[in-house]
Amino acid sequence: MKKLFILITLISSGFIFAQSERHVMHVFYHMNVTNPAGVISALDKFHASDCGKKFPGDLGLMSETLNGASDSTHFIIASYMTREDFQDAGALTQSCPEAATMLGSLMNSASPVSNLAIVPIIEANDWTVDAAFTKYDMRMNLENEEEYAEAWSELMESNVESGSVTSSYGLNRVLYGNDEFTHFVYIGASDFVTLTDGATEQTSSKAFEKFSRKVKGMREVLNTSLIIPVKAWPRR
Repeated sequence: MKKLFILITLISSGFIFAQSERHVMHVFYHMNVTNPAGVISALDKFHASDCGKKFPGDLGLMSETLNGASDSTHFIIASYMTREDFQDAGALTQSCPEAATMLGSLMNSASPVSNLAIVPIIEANDWTVDAAFTKYDMRMNLENEEEYAEAWSELMESNVESGSVTSSYGLNRVLYGNDEFTHFVYIGASDFVTLTDGATEQTSSKAFEKFSRKVKGMREVLNTSLIIPVKAWPRR
């Protein structure tokens, strides 16, 4: 499928493996933030520290600008190229004082809401360059994942051809922390106007009607949210 990077399930346990140039795992730390500048400052200081320079993952802060009744206003995303990197990050942050300082500073500016780990199933184009996302949280049985992924890919390819999708899109499975939703899909764009310009066309097209028939009964959409990236701290 053109311009599409699909991650393949390799073992029966359901873990997903990816090519080395892609993140294989993301961890979301959802928070209710009362002082966004304080959160940014805490992450800035950690990233500049000796411990932060060794951190084996990419960090980012995302604003959940519109997300319904959820208490979460932001989430920190930690992205890892390998599962070993995730493991090493845990060991590092448990042992270095700069990580404890960062966590203490974060608690002065935010309250934890939830956390979860996800693995990409579909990842098309570079989401890290986008400035706005629509995110759809869903509940779906794992047995329907492959069929749903095929239908979603077909829909997105049609949207790309029509011009209603101009940047990244993907499907992710929640590996840990799936008490609220099991999967989510997202569509990214260079800005909010571009993101919303194509929204009406995306849901009124014949391709969407076909997609809706194919996935009927497979998933329940629980929430739709607008996600705006705030700042990124790439791994060294």
